[in-house]
Amino acid sequence: MSTSYSLNLFFLAMRFDMNIQTLIKTTLFYAILFVASVVCIQRIWFVDLFERDVFLNWDAGHYHTIKGEGYHGFRVAFFPLFPMIWRFLSLGTFGISIFNALVFFTSFVALLRNLHIRRTEYVLLYLTVPCFIFFYLPFTESLFFLCSTLIIVGLKNNKDHLVYMGLYVAILCRPAFTVLIPALFITEFLQFRRDNLYFRLGAYTLISLLGILTVGWIQYLDTNEWFKFFSAQKEWGNHLQLPKLPFHSWADGIVLRTDGVALFIGVIAGAFLSALLLKLKWVHNLRPTREVIFSLAYLGGITLSVILFRGGSLFSLNRFVFATPFIIVAIHYWIHQKIQFKAKHLTFIFGLVFLFWLLLGSYVHLQEIIKFGLLSIYVLLLFALQSEKDSINKYSIYVLITINFVFQIFFYLRVLNGEWIG
Repeated sequence: MSTSYSLNLFFLAMRFDMNIQTLIKTTLFYAILFVASVVCIQRIWFVDLFERDVFLNWDAGHYHTIKGEGYHGFRVAFFPLFPMIWRFLSLGTFGISIFNALVFFTSFVALLRNLHIRRTEYVLLYLTVPCFIFFYLPFTESLFFLCSTLIIVGLKNNKDHLVYMGLYVAILCRPAFTVLIPALFITEFLQFRRDNLYFRLGAYTLISLLGILTVGWIQYLDTNEWFKFFSAQKEWGNHLQLPKLPFHSWADGIVLRTDGVALFIGVIAGAFLSALLLKLKWVHNLRPTREVIFSLAYLGGITLSVILFRGGSLFSLNRFVFATPFIIVAIHYWIHQKIQFKAKHLTFIFGLVFLFWLLLGSYVHLQEIIKFGLLSIYVLLLFALQSEKDSINKYSIYVLITINFVFQIFFYLRVLNGEWIG
């Protein structure tokens, strides 16, 4: 009996190690392919691509200034954890980008391990999300991914201390507490985990207050003013206001369409979560887990926040939605639903997606109509993953991986050349 039990444990451990090895090997393969692609393009077309200053475009420049000079002026809108770590490590722009990449890859492997995601196609699908480029730049996204992964793992495994830790550090990364706290409360409400419920709700509130106080104190040391980041957000145009249609972004073209896909996913996440809260009949038999509910609440919440506080401007929504672990949890939950779309269903979905783009002014010109039509095909591939035909499922995921990787490289080169994406 003892020998049989030991053998079972041994083979279980071997299988576990093999799964982790596959996950790590796939991630390493992707990393090498990404670096090789960027280096080859740099050698052929962009000789000065890796100059020091190109890594300081957009938010990276603000974090670099905070790292070197502390807080002053409008930069109090940026939260302190990333520039503090950057200052502590004393790395250059290239070095901190490598550090961010390592933080992301470590968090990514830990997340997929806990979600039991092992298929190579799925690993590559998630790694090639185009907006994941911010994990390889001097931005705060990698640290926020790590903190959010702690919350997700804690929720999934009922390890409250991981949730508390992740929440506190996430608040030091960026002003996301306005979304994270409601998302946690909604998760508790829908899951009805009664043991220590009020303790957890109180802990979420106290930890949020502690995080806000910590940010305020760090900024006070430089500015002699408490909670200046609230007024600084208004200077960036973030205040409660009616949205103006059509939705727009800081740049048109591909940036607007990328934000549009984020808007589409955020709306779906919010609609599904609302159906769960209202206990509608068509979701009655669904039992999403805590980490899924939390991820949907974040995606829907951040989308609603951008709509309500930016007057119809979607700038950075794609970064808030896609450069997070929540998009992985949500898509993986979708892929594993027992749905089989027929051709007529996919055609109907294409029509609905195409109509959705009217909110972004897709009707203004024939060229825009064509481009948004192509974007509709891309979004349709996500639904084709649930096709009744296995061949369509298979080819859809391969096409998605290919398209994602191409645009990921394109977006990375675009940011390094000083053009906005996220």
